[in-house]
Amino acid sequence: MSERTLQDPSAPMKRAMFRALAIGAIAVILYMFCVQPSQSSLDKAKADLVGLQAQQSAMVRDLKGADQVKARLDAIDAERKEFLAGLLKPMLGSYAMRAKSVLDPLATDVGLRITDYAEMPVRLLPLPKPQAAQLYARKPIRLTCTGSYATIVSFLMRVEKKLPLVSLEAFSLKTQKDPDNQTATLVFEWPVKGVNTAAAAKGGVKK
Repeated sequence: MSERTLQDPSAPMKRAMFRALAIGAIAVILYMFCVQPSQSSLDKAKADLVGLQAQQSAMVRDLKGADQVKARLDAIDAERKEFLAGLLKPMLGSYAMRAKSVLDPLATDVGLRITDYAEMPVRLLPLPKPQAAQLYARKPIRLTCTGSYATIVSFLMRVEKKLPLVSLEAFSLKTQKDPDNQTATLVFEWPVKGVNTAAAAKGGVKK
């Protein structure tokens, strides 16, 4: 045992305490500069991962919603195309002539004779607010035909199937002695397109 130890018995204890403090200091330094930054980085990475997962879930929902919106828009576009295809457009300035070109083949297929076509005044539809430059209305076309009851009914059924946007507004039957030559007057209403001249002058006509 050294003379210093004999003179100061607490010297080993002090050295042990010093080593313990040194080790503690080193542990604190390692924690502050190594462990804690790593833990912070790990926590940040976890938070970023959670955020990315949330973004992914939101994107999946948005994509599903986009598919639903697209399907709805496609359905609306199909309905719009069907409507536009069913519009009655004048032929040589005459709606009746256009109706004749469409209805005569259907009548011929079932053996019905249409003897007369006549235009009637346009039935205006309620105007939207604000008024659009492009408006739609209903154009009645009256026709007189001759045939049997079965032939007339077959013709009406064919018009309903081939021209779903055309509606039967009026029907009258003048009974004849010959069952195969009954005279009927039919009034069909067709969708037609027109121009609101006042609105068109302000903003132009939209097709």
